[in-house]
Amino acid sequence: MPTRLVRVTEPVQLVESNSVDLSHYVALSHCWGQLADHERFCLFRNNYFRLQESIIFDRLPRTFRDAIAVTRGLGIEYIWIDSLCIIQDDARDWESEASKMEEVFSAAYCTISAASAQSSLDGFLSPRSHRPCVQLQTLESETIYVCPHIDDFHRHVELAEINRRGWVLQERALSRRSIYYTSTQLYWECGEGIQCETLSRLYNSKAAFLGDANFPRSALDYYRDGRLLLVQDLFEKYSALAFTVASDRAVAILGLQKRLARAFKTQAAYACFESYFARSILWMRDREHGAEMKSINQPPGRHIPSWSWLSKVGKIQFMDLTFEKIEWMTGDFQSPFAKQMDVQSGLSTLTSATCTTVLRGLAKDLAMTREELGSFVQFDHEQELDAELFRAVAIGRDKGDETTGSTDESKYH
Repeated sequence: MPTRLVRVTEPVQLVESNSVDLSHYVALSHCWGQLADHERFCLFRNNYFRLQESIIFDRLPRTFRDAIAVTRGLGIEYIWIDSLCIIQDDARDWESEASKMEEVFSAAYCTISAASAQSSLDGFLSPRSHRPCVQLQTLESETIYVCPHIDDFHRHVELAEINRRGWVLQERALSRRSIYYTSTQLYWECGEGIQCETLSRLYNSKAAFLGDANFPRSALDYYRDGRLLLVQDLFEKYSALAFTVASDRAVAILGLQKRLARAFKTQAAYACFESYFARSILWMRDREHGAEMKSINQPPGRHIPSWSWLSKVGKIQFMDLTFEKIEWMTGDFQSPFAKQMDVQSGLSTLTSATCTTVLRGLAKDLAMTREELGSFVQFDHEQELDAELFRAVAIGRDKGDETTGSTDESKYH
Protein backbone atom coordinates (compact mmCIF):
# COMPACT_ATOMS: atom_id res chain seq x y z
CA MET A 1 0.00 0.00 0.00
CA PRO A 2 1.16 3.58 -0.59
CA THR A 3 2.19 5.53 2.49
CA ARG A 4 -0.26 8.37 1.79
CA LEU A 5 -3.50 8.93 -0.11
CA VAL A 6 -5.85 11.81 -0.80
CA ARG A 7 -9.36 11.49 0.66
CA VAL A 8 -11.79 12.84 -1.95
CA THR A 9 -14.79 13.47 0.32
CA GLU A 10 -15.22 16.96 1.77
CA PRO A 11 -12.97 18.24 3.06
CA VAL A 12 -10.41 16.89 0.60
CA GLN A 13 -7.30 16.06 2.60
CA LEU A 14 -4.04 14.16 2.67
CA VAL A 15 -4.16 11.05 4.87
CA GLU A 16 -1.66 8.43 5.96
CA SER A 17 -2.78 5.00 4.79
CA ASN A 18 -2.15 3.28 8.11
CA SER A 19 -4.56 5.66 9.84
CA VAL A 20 -7.65 4.87 7.74
CA ASP A 21 -9.87 1.87 7.10
CA LEU A 22 -8.87 1.34 3.49
CA SER A 23 -10.77 -0.86 1.05
CA HIS A 24 -10.18 0.61 -2.41
CA TYR A 25 -8.25 3.50 -3.89
CA VAL A 26 -7.65 4.83 -7.39
CA ALA A 27 -4.26 5.81 -8.86
CA LEU A 28 -3.73 8.70 -11.28
CA SER A 29 -1.32 8.50 -14.21
CA HIS A 30 -0.66 11.94 -15.69
CA CYS A 31 1.84 14.30 -17.29
CA TRP A 32 3.31 16.93 -15.00
CA GLY A 33 4.12 19.12 -18.00
CA GLN A 34 6.66 21.91 -18.37
CA LEU A 35 5.32 24.10 -15.59
CA ALA A 36 6.82 26.91 -13.57
CA ASP A 37 7.32 26.24 -9.87
CA HIS A 38 4.37 28.43 -8.89
CA GLU A 39 2.08 26.47 -11.24
CA ARG A 40 2.77 23.13 -9.56
CA PHE A 41 0.66 21.87 -6.67
CA CYS A 42 2.86 19.49 -4.69
CA LEU A 43 3.42 18.06 -1.25
CA PHE A 44 6.41 19.62 0.50
CA ARG A 45 7.74 19.44 4.02
CA ASN A 46 6.45 22.95 4.78
CA ASN A 47 2.83 22.25 3.74
CA TYR A 48 2.52 18.64 4.93
CA PHE A 49 0.39 19.34 8.01
CA ARG A 50 -1.70 21.97 6.22
CA LEU A 51 -2.67 19.48 3.49
CA GLN A 52 -3.53 16.94 6.17
CA GLU A 53 -6.07 19.41 7.56
CA SER A 54 -7.64 20.21 4.19
CA ILE A 55 -6.90 20.77 0.51
CA ILE A 56 -8.91 23.55 -1.10
CA PHE A 57 -10.47 21.79 -4.08
CA ASP A 58 -10.71 24.87 -6.32
CA ARG A 59 -6.99 25.55 -5.95
CA LEU A 60 -6.02 22.16 -7.33
CA PRO A 61 -4.87 21.89 -10.97
CA ARG A 62 -7.66 20.87 -13.35
CA THR A 63 -6.27 17.38 -13.92
CA PHE A 64 -6.35 16.69 -10.18
CA ARG A 65 -9.87 18.11 -9.84
CA ASP A 66 -11.07 15.95 -12.73
CA ALA A 67 -9.43 12.86 -11.24
CA ILE A 68 -11.12 13.50 -7.89
CA ALA A 69 -14.47 13.95 -9.66
CA VAL A 70 -14.05 10.59 -11.42
CA THR A 71 -13.03 8.90 -8.16
CA ARG A 72 -16.13 10.24 -6.46
CA GLY A 73 -18.23 9.05 -9.39
CA LEU A 74 -16.81 5.55 -8.95
CA GLY A 75 -17.88 5.63 -5.31
CA ILE A 76 -14.28 5.33 -4.10
CA GLU A 77 -13.03 7.44 -1.21
CA TYR A 78 -9.28 7.65 -1.89
CA ILE A 79 -6.93 8.48 -4.74
CA TRP A 80 -3.15 8.31 -5.09
CA ILE A 81 -1.55 11.23 -6.94
CA ASP A 82 2.25 11.20 -7.07
CA SER A 83 2.81 14.94 -6.60
CA LEU A 84 0.46 15.02 -3.58
CA CYS A 85 1.44 11.73 -1.94
CA ILE A 86 5.24 11.92 -2.17
CA ILE A 87 7.15 14.66 -0.34
CA GLN A 88 8.84 16.32 -3.30
CA ASP A 89 11.62 18.10 -1.39
CA ASP A 90 12.54 15.15 0.83
CA ALA A 91 15.06 12.94 -0.99
CA ARG A 92 14.71 10.06 1.45
CA ASP A 93 10.91 10.00 1.20
CA TRP A 94 11.06 10.35 -2.59
CA GLU A 95 13.46 7.41 -2.95
CA SER A 96 11.40 5.29 -0.56
CA GLU A 97 8.06 5.98 -2.23
CA ALA A 98 9.44 5.72 -5.77
CA SER A 99 10.63 2.19 -4.98
CA LYS A 100 7.04 1.20 -4.06
CA MET A 101 5.47 1.83 -7.48
CA GLU A 102 4.77 -1.85 -8.04
CA GLU A 103 2.68 -1.98 -4.87
CA VAL A 104 0.99 1.37 -5.55
CA PHE A 105 -0.31 0.52 -9.02
CA SER A 106 -0.92 -3.21 -8.61
CA ALA A 107 -2.98 -2.64 -5.45
CA ALA A 108 -5.06 0.21 -6.91
CA TYR A 109 -8.65 -0.65 -7.84
CA CYS A 110 -7.99 1.03 -11.17
CA THR A 111 -5.71 3.61 -12.75
CA ILE A 112 -7.11 6.79 -14.26
CA SER A 113 -4.96 7.91 -17.18
CA ALA A 114 -5.23 11.56 -18.19
CA ALA A 115 -4.23 10.69 -21.75
CA SER A 116 -5.51 13.91 -23.33
CA ALA A 117 -3.80 16.27 -20.85
CA GLN A 118 -0.29 17.52 -21.55
CA SER A 119 0.10 19.01 -18.08
CA SER A 120 -1.64 18.98 -14.73
CA LEU A 121 -3.28 22.30 -15.66
CA ASP A 122 -5.14 20.95 -18.71
CA GLY A 123 -7.67 18.58 -17.19
CA PHE A 124 -9.25 15.73 -19.12
CA LEU A 125 -13.02 16.17 -18.66
CA SER A 126 -13.30 18.78 -21.40
CA PRO A 127 -16.21 19.18 -23.86
CA ARG A 128 -15.73 17.06 -26.96
CA SER A 129 -15.99 18.09 -30.57
CA HIS A 130 -19.31 17.32 -32.24
CA ARG A 131 -19.31 13.93 -33.90
CA PRO A 132 -21.16 14.05 -37.24
CA CYS A 133 -23.91 11.51 -37.71
CA VAL A 134 -26.06 10.49 -40.66
CA GLN A 135 -29.59 9.16 -40.15
CA LEU A 136 -30.72 6.47 -42.59
CA GLN A 137 -34.03 4.72 -43.10
CA THR A 138 -34.01 1.01 -43.91
CA LEU A 139 -36.48 -0.80 -46.17
CA GLU A 140 -38.08 -2.19 -43.02
CA SER A 141 -38.70 1.41 -41.86
CA GLU A 142 -36.08 1.16 -39.16
CA THR A 143 -33.85 4.11 -38.41
CA ILE A 144 -30.10 3.61 -38.19
CA TYR A 145 -27.36 6.11 -37.46
CA VAL A 146 -23.94 6.10 -39.11
CA CYS A 147 -20.97 7.91 -37.52
CA PRO A 148 -17.29 8.15 -38.46
CA HIS A 149 -15.07 5.45 -36.99
CA ILE A 150 -13.10 6.90 -34.07
CA ASP A 151 -11.69 3.81 -32.36
CA ASP A 152 -7.91 4.24 -32.51
CA PHE A 153 -6.27 3.21 -29.24
CA HIS A 154 -2.82 3.30 -30.79
CA ARG A 155 -3.09 6.93 -31.87
CA HIS A 156 -5.20 8.25 -28.99
CA VAL A 157 -3.35 6.46 -26.18
CA GLU A 158 -0.11 4.78 -27.18
CA LEU A 159 1.11 7.77 -29.23
CA ALA A 160 -0.25 10.35 -26.77
CA GLU A 161 2.08 12.71 -24.95
CA ILE A 162 1.57 10.83 -21.69
CA ASN A 163 3.09 7.66 -23.14
CA ARG A 164 6.29 9.50 -23.99
CA ARG A 165 6.79 9.98 -20.27
CA GLY A 166 9.23 7.53 -18.73
CA TRP A 167 7.22 6.77 -15.59
CA VAL A 168 4.11 5.71 -17.51
CA LEU A 169 5.44 2.44 -18.97
CA GLN A 170 5.53 0.69 -15.61
CA GLU A 171 2.35 2.43 -14.45
CA ARG A 172 0.50 0.81 -17.34
CA ALA A 173 2.15 -2.59 -16.96
CA LEU A 174 1.59 -2.78 -13.21
CA SER A 175 -2.04 -1.58 -13.16
CA ARG A 176 -4.84 -4.14 -12.81
CA ARG A 177 -7.14 -2.07 -15.03
CA SER A 178 -6.91 1.37 -16.60
CA ILE A 179 -9.37 4.00 -17.81
CA TYR A 180 -7.96 6.30 -20.49
CA TYR A 181 -9.53 9.72 -20.97
CA THR A 182 -8.80 10.93 -24.51
CA SER A 183 -10.16 13.89 -26.46
CA THR A 184 -12.57 11.64 -28.40
CA GLN A 185 -13.72 8.92 -26.00
CA LEU A 186 -12.93 6.65 -23.06
CA TYR A 187 -10.95 3.44 -23.39
CA TRP A 188 -11.00 0.70 -20.76
CA GLU A 189 -8.03 -1.67 -20.63
CA CYS A 190 -7.54 -4.83 -18.59
CA GLY A 191 -6.31 -8.37 -19.10
CA GLU A 192 -9.37 -9.16 -21.24
CA GLY A 193 -8.52 -6.51 -23.82
CA ILE A 194 -9.55 -2.94 -24.64
CA GLN A 195 -13.16 -1.77 -24.56
CA CYS A 196 -14.12 1.48 -26.27
CA GLU A 197 -16.82 3.91 -25.22
CA THR A 198 -18.36 3.24 -28.64
CA LEU A 199 -18.90 -0.36 -27.39
CA SER A 200 -16.27 -1.72 -29.78
CA ARG A 201 -13.63 -4.10 -28.51
CA LEU A 202 -10.00 -3.95 -29.58
CA TYR A 203 -7.17 -6.41 -29.13
CA ASN A 204 -3.47 -6.17 -29.92
CA SER A 205 -1.62 -9.31 -28.84
CA LYS A 206 1.81 -7.72 -28.55
CA ALA A 207 0.64 -4.57 -26.76
CA ALA A 208 -2.04 -6.27 -24.65
CA PHE A 209 0.33 -7.66 -22.05
CA LEU A 210 1.05 -4.13 -20.80
CA GLY A 211 -2.58 -3.85 -19.75
CA ASP A 212 -2.80 -7.31 -18.20
CA ALA A 213 -3.42 -7.43 -14.46
CA ASN A 214 -1.25 -10.55 -14.30
CA PHE A 215 1.72 -9.04 -16.11
CA PRO A 216 4.07 -10.58 -17.15
CA ARG A 217 2.16 -13.89 -17.36
CA SER A 218 0.42 -13.17 -20.67
CA ALA A 219 3.58 -11.58 -22.01
CA LEU A 220 5.52 -14.76 -21.34
CA ASP A 221 2.80 -16.72 -23.16
CA TYR A 222 3.17 -14.38 -26.14
CA TYR A 223 6.97 -14.60 -26.20
CA ARG A 224 6.88 -18.31 -25.34
CA ASP A 225 10.44 -19.36 -24.50
CA GLY A 226 11.91 -15.97 -25.40
CA ARG A 227 11.48 -14.22 -22.05
CA LEU A 228 14.64 -12.23 -22.73
CA LEU A 229 13.01 -10.90 -25.89
CA LEU A 230 10.24 -9.53 -23.68
CA VAL A 231 12.79 -7.78 -21.48
CA GLN A 232 14.68 -6.42 -24.46
CA ASP A 233 11.52 -5.07 -26.10
CA LEU A 234 10.43 -3.40 -22.86
CA PHE A 235 13.83 -1.90 -22.09
CA GLU A 236 14.38 -0.65 -25.65
CA LYS A 237 10.99 1.05 -25.52
CA TYR A 238 11.65 2.48 -22.05
CA SER A 239 15.06 3.85 -23.05
CA ALA A 240 13.42 6.07 -25.69
CA LEU A 241 11.05 7.74 -23.20
CA ALA A 242 11.52 11.22 -21.75
CA PHE A 243 12.17 12.43 -18.22
CA THR A 244 11.94 15.93 -16.83
CA VAL A 245 14.68 14.88 -14.40
CA ALA A 246 17.18 12.66 -16.22
CA SER A 247 18.25 10.77 -13.08
CA ASP A 248 14.68 9.43 -12.72
CA ARG A 249 15.55 7.00 -15.53
CA ALA A 250 17.11 4.63 -12.98
CA VAL A 251 14.13 4.83 -10.61
CA ALA A 252 11.05 4.81 -12.86
CA ILE A 253 11.68 1.21 -13.89
CA LEU A 254 12.14 -0.31 -10.43
CA GLY A 255 8.56 -1.55 -10.07
CA LEU A 256 8.63 -3.22 -13.48
CA GLN A 257 12.06 -4.69 -12.80
CA LYS A 258 10.86 -6.07 -9.47
CA ARG A 259 7.81 -7.74 -11.05
CA LEU A 260 9.94 -9.33 -13.78
CA ALA A 261 12.58 -10.53 -11.31
CA ARG A 262 9.92 -12.26 -9.23
CA ALA A 263 8.45 -13.90 -12.33
CA PHE A 264 11.90 -15.06 -13.46
CA LYS A 265 12.82 -16.18 -9.90
CA THR A 266 16.07 -14.27 -9.96
CA GLN A 267 17.71 -11.10 -8.68
CA ALA A 268 17.65 -7.82 -10.57
CA ALA A 269 19.53 -4.55 -10.34
CA TYR A 270 20.48 -1.77 -12.75
CA ALA A 271 18.19 -3.24 -15.49
CA CYS A 272 20.09 -6.54 -15.40
CA PHE A 273 18.96 -9.98 -14.25
CA GLU A 274 21.30 -12.31 -12.40
CA SER A 275 20.20 -15.42 -14.32
CA TYR A 276 20.68 -13.66 -17.66
CA PHE A 277 23.45 -11.25 -16.79
CA ALA A 278 25.58 -11.90 -19.87
CA ARG A 279 22.64 -11.23 -22.17
CA SER A 280 21.57 -8.18 -20.15
CA ILE A 281 24.78 -6.25 -20.77
CA LEU A 282 24.94 -6.83 -24.53
CA TRP A 283 23.31 -3.48 -25.31
CA MET A 284 24.51 -0.57 -27.40
CA ARG A 285 23.48 2.85 -28.59
CA ASP A 286 20.55 2.62 -31.01
CA ARG A 287 21.89 2.82 -34.56
CA GLU A 288 18.80 4.52 -36.02
CA HIS A 289 18.56 7.21 -33.37
CA GLY A 290 22.26 7.92 -33.38
CA ALA A 291 22.37 10.66 -30.74
CA GLU A 292 25.27 10.34 -28.35
CA MET A 293 24.56 8.71 -25.00
CA LYS A 294 25.80 11.04 -22.30
CA SER A 295 26.27 10.08 -18.66
CA ILE A 296 23.57 11.20 -16.22
CA ASN A 297 24.52 13.15 -13.12
CA GLN A 298 23.08 11.14 -10.24
CA PRO A 299 21.89 12.66 -6.95
CA PRO A 300 24.15 12.35 -3.89
CA GLY A 301 24.29 8.83 -2.50
CA ARG A 302 23.19 7.10 -5.72
CA HIS A 303 25.64 5.39 -8.05
CA ILE A 304 24.65 3.67 -11.28
CA PRO A 305 27.49 1.64 -12.87
CA SER A 306 28.62 2.64 -16.35
CA TRP A 307 27.94 -0.87 -17.67
CA SER A 308 24.22 -0.25 -17.13
CA TRP A 309 22.36 1.77 -19.76
CA LEU A 310 20.43 3.38 -16.88
CA SER A 311 23.52 5.51 -16.28
CA LYS A 312 23.12 7.29 -19.62
CA VAL A 313 20.62 9.30 -21.65
CA GLY A 314 19.46 7.90 -24.98
CA LYS A 315 17.79 5.02 -26.77
CA ILE A 316 19.45 1.63 -26.74
CA GLN A 317 19.15 -1.57 -28.71
CA PHE A 318 20.25 -5.07 -27.79
CA MET A 319 22.46 -7.12 -30.05
CA ASP A 320 20.41 -9.29 -32.39
CA LEU A 321 21.59 -12.72 -31.32
CA THR A 322 20.31 -16.29 -31.34
CA PHE A 323 21.01 -16.95 -27.70
CA GLU A 324 20.86 -20.75 -27.79
CA LYS A 325 23.72 -20.69 -30.32
CA ILE A 326 26.02 -18.71 -28.04
CA GLU A 327 28.52 -20.07 -25.57
CA TRP A 328 28.79 -17.63 -22.67
CA MET A 329 32.41 -17.05 -21.68
CA THR A 330 31.78 -16.87 -17.95
CA GLY A 331 35.43 -17.59 -17.25
CA ASP A 332 36.37 -14.24 -18.77
CA PHE A 333 34.15 -12.07 -16.58
CA GLN A 334 32.61 -12.11 -13.11
CA SER A 335 28.95 -11.27 -12.56
CA PRO A 336 28.46 -8.52 -9.96
CA PHE A 337 25.58 -10.49 -8.43
CA ALA A 338 26.17 -12.58 -5.33
CA LYS A 339 25.46 -16.30 -5.62
CA GLN A 340 22.74 -16.19 -2.96
CA MET A 341 19.42 -14.86 -4.17
CA ASP A 342 16.04 -14.15 -2.66
CA VAL A 343 13.68 -15.46 -5.33
CA GLN A 344 10.59 -14.77 -3.25
CA SER A 345 11.09 -11.03 -3.01
CA GLY A 346 12.43 -10.60 -6.53
CA LEU A 347 15.04 -8.27 -5.04
CA SER A 348 15.13 -5.04 -6.98
CA THR A 349 16.90 -2.03 -5.59
CA LEU A 350 19.28 0.65 -6.72
CA THR A 351 21.84 -0.19 -4.08
CA SER A 352 21.90 -3.77 -2.88
CA ALA A 353 24.25 -5.87 -0.80
CA THR A 354 23.72 -8.69 -3.30
CA CYS A 355 24.87 -6.73 -6.35
CA THR A 356 27.98 -4.59 -6.50
CA THR A 357 28.57 -1.89 -9.09
CA VAL A 358 31.90 -3.45 -10.04
CA LEU A 359 32.09 -5.63 -13.15
CA ARG A 360 35.33 -7.56 -13.38
CA GLY A 361 36.59 -9.14 -16.57
CA LEU A 362 39.66 -10.25 -18.46
CA ALA A 363 40.48 -7.34 -20.77
CA LYS A 364 42.20 -8.37 -23.99
CA ASP A 365 43.89 -6.49 -26.80
CA LEU A 366 42.02 -6.22 -30.09
CA ALA A 367 44.07 -6.68 -33.23
CA MET A 368 42.34 -3.85 -35.09
CA THR A 369 43.38 -0.66 -36.78
CA ARG A 370 41.66 2.60 -35.85
CA GLU A 371 39.53 2.36 -39.02
CA GLU A 372 38.47 -1.21 -38.25
CA LEU A 373 37.68 -0.26 -34.67
CA GLY A 374 35.38 2.53 -35.83
CA SER A 375 33.56 0.12 -38.16
CA PHE A 376 33.04 -2.76 -35.73
CA VAL A 377 32.59 -1.00 -32.40
CA GLN A 378 29.53 1.04 -31.44
CA PHE A 379 30.50 3.74 -28.93
CA ASP A 380 28.15 5.61 -26.63
CA HIS A 381 29.60 8.87 -27.91
CA GLU A 382 32.04 9.96 -30.59
CA GLN A 383 35.62 10.20 -29.42
CA GLU A 384 39.19 10.01 -30.58
CA LEU A 385 40.18 6.36 -30.55
CA ASP A 386 43.57 4.98 -29.73
CA ALA A 387 43.47 1.46 -31.10
CA GLU A 388 46.64 0.49 -29.25
CA LEU A 389 45.12 1.31 -25.87
CA PHE A 390 41.69 -0.17 -26.56
CA ARG A 391 40.73 -3.31 -24.60
CA ALA A 392 37.64 -5.53 -24.61
CA VAL A 393 36.12 -8.30 -22.48
CA ALA A 394 34.60 -11.27 -24.33
CA ILE A 395 31.08 -12.07 -23.07
CA GLY A 396 30.16 -14.85 -25.50
CA ARG A 397 31.01 -16.53 -28.77
CA ASP A 398 29.15 -18.47 -31.44
CA LYS A 399 29.03 -22.21 -30.85
CA GLY A 400 29.33 -22.88 -34.56
CA ASP A 401 27.55 -25.47 -36.68
CA GLU A 402 27.55 -28.71 -34.70
CA THR A 403 26.24 -30.72 -37.69
CA THR A 404 29.24 -29.88 -39.86
CA GLY A 405 31.77 -29.52 -37.11
CA SER A 406 32.66 -26.03 -38.27
CA THR A 407 33.33 -23.33 -35.72
CA ASP A 408 32.77 -19.62 -35.88
CA GLU A 409 35.08 -17.47 -33.82
CA SER A 410 32.68 -14.49 -33.70
CA LYS A 411 32.75 -13.02 -30.22
CA TYR A 412 30.54 -10.48 -28.50
CA HIS A 413 32.14 -7.84 -26.29
